[in-house]
Amino acid sequence: MSDQLRVGEAIIDLLTREYGVDTVFGIPGVHNIELYRGLHRSGVRAISPRHEQGAGFMADGWSVVTGKPGVCVLISGPGLTNALTPIAQAYHDSRPMLIIASTTPTNALGKSFGPLHDLPDQAALVRSICAFSETVTDAQELPQLIERAWSVFTSQRPRPVHLAIPMDVLEQFCARFEKAESATHRPIPAASEIKRAAELINAATSPIVIAGGGCVDAGAQLAKFAEAIDAPVVLTGNAKGVLSSSHPLCAGNCLVFGRIQRDIEAAELVIVVGTELSDADLYNGGKALQFGGNVIRIDIDKEQLTRRTTPTVGLVGDAGETLSALTDAIHTKTSTAGQDQAKAWREHARAKTGAQFVPWLEAIEQTLPSDVIVALDSTQLAYSAHWWLPATQPRSWLAPYGLGTLGCALPMAIGAAVAAPERPILAIVGDGGWLFTLSEMAVANDLQQRITLLIWDNTGYAQIRESFDDVDAARMGVDISSHDPTAIARGFGWEAIDVTTPPQLKEALGSAFASNAPRFIRVRL
Repeated sequence: MSDQLRVGEAIIDLLTREYGVDTVFGIPGVHNIELYRGLHRSGVRAISPRHEQGAGFMADGWSVVTGKPGVCVLISGPGLTNALTPIAQAYHDSRPMLIIASTTPTNALGKSFGPLHDLPDQAALVRSICAFSETVTDAQELPQLIERAWSVFTSQRPRPVHLAIPMDVLEQFCARFEKAESATHRPIPAASEIKRAAELINAATSPIVIAGGGCVDAGAQLAKFAEAIDAPVVLTGNAKGVLSSSHPLCAGNCLVFGRIQRDIEAAELVIVVGTELSDADLYNGGKALQFGGNVIRIDIDKEQLTRRTTPTVGLVGDAGETLSALTDAIHTKTSTAGQDQAKAWREHARAKTGAQFVPWLEAIEQTLPSDVIVALDSTQLAYSAHWWLPATQPRSWLAPYGLGTLGCALPMAIGAAVAAPERPILAIVGDGGWLFTLSEMAVANDLQQRITLLIWDNTGYAQIRESFDDVDAARMGVDISSHDPTAIARGFGWEAIDVTTPPQLKEALGSAFASNAPRFIRVRL
């Protein structure tokens, strides 16, 4: 049988040969050895985190930076359940992720015989946070399922895909898989729909653009369109960097501010491109924007067009191609009112930033390299960083916008560093969230990555403390401590320092960004 491969080997061979997969994230185990046999045979780089949650976040961070699907190779049962949070994050933020996991042997599937790592239905467990999730008992179905996954990743709204493969199937021998062919393409609006939208744009004197993560690869088209109609551009978190912070029409990530939401609601025309306009984008208590004027909505997901608002014109299509078609169909405006509005909104966001955070944000801003990648956790300093810190290029800003989880910044930063080892990376985490995934510090040191990890140490869950106080609830479980984070960091082999003032932080960051090794900075408040 020398001319044949085990199914686990054949899967990796197909992914490498036909889909360009060269990096995966996961932890090897008895139940997925055949996949790792394939990784070794194909020369794929396998990054081993210290927890499968780390694998998922690393794959997500890698995907943001590269624009390619992050691939996780996991074991059955706990290997998959440990990764559910990052899978859900990728689902919420519309990012591609392929999860290949072993599962219970075929003769025990769903029978409650009690084999190791058994789940009643592994594929069903994860289905609600995937584009699709399948248990594959016939190896010959794999090429078609993998092609179907890539169709989701490249021609639809990207979402995770999970394939559960029984151990005995992974061990079977088979011929080399051939790539399944499919006729897929990104949708393009009809010319008549473009014409209707162009008529609305030409009639408007002061349009506004809201751009979301669907524009991540359409920065050039977005800039050209906004310039043609002199429209200020408000970016959601997942679009940060798509239009450079230095662009005069970029209002930045200021959608959370009430005044700006009211200005948008009062506008005669708003063009919404590639965004859910979700509660996480607005952060206003769950209220949808109440548009008073016309709305043009562009999205690759047809179902998204009418969620939370009914547009005057809805265009189902790829953001870049649709914006290009609109730019060709409209009359160019010559004014600077849009630039003035964008500047006013940027200044409003800065003026509303908590005074206790401003000196620290200024210290970070003054030291950030132009090619930096920033990964943010859910922590107080990071919340203000979203609108304060600049981003000059797309795919350089990582954060848990949709799910809002704790602990993702460090492993996402590691995934980003694997994708772009030549670029400096800054991760900002709180002392509480850092504890969720601190074991991944070992991975960064193993790989000697250019990561600077900034710990905002307010001795506990400060944001939650304030929320208790706001509703006159007695504090409980929020006053915790990570004790001596700097000593822990040194134990993982990181260079580590404590700072207590913004000037000290500025100096420490300057030194860290010049280093080629992982650096740890603790801000002690």
